[in-house]
Parts: sequence; structure tokens; C-alpha cells
Amino acid sequence: MQVFNISRLTTEKGIFRIAGQLAVKMPNETAQPPIIITSLEIMSTDGWLALDISADSLQPLLNELISLVVEHLKIEN
Repeated sequence: MQVFNISRLTTEKGIFRIAGQLAVKMPNETAQPPIIITSLEIMSTDGWLALDISADSLQPLLNELISLVVEHLKIEN
């Protein structure tokens, strides 16, 4: 696993700070390597606010952010 940190990712849902792990893709693999978000914070009016990534209500947002993380890290299939 390769660790990544994105200090600021601007999206339609807000500005996020994201940390996680990315599985290393093997040369002959065609599937997207799995991404695990380990820490997620959103910029609020008072600064960074940590979000509980284990909350079920946050899963749709996490799923949406995965594709943006892939784009940000320029991961190719």
C-alpha cells in the first residue's frame, strides 16, 4: 500500500483534506486499484473539521470522493 495525503481538494461538496492508502497496481492489472480513505476533514468556517469516516451516512460522500481522488492522483487504468 502506498500512503497519500491531499492537503486541499476542492469539490462541489466542499473543500476536503484527505489521507489514505492506495494499493499498488501491477503492470498487467486492468482493474482500478483499491483506495482506502483513512482520514477526511472538511473546511468549515472555523477551520478543518474531522469527519467520522465510519458513519454510514458518510459512505455516499466517500464513494463520490474516491473518483475525485483517482483523478487528483492521476491514477490510470
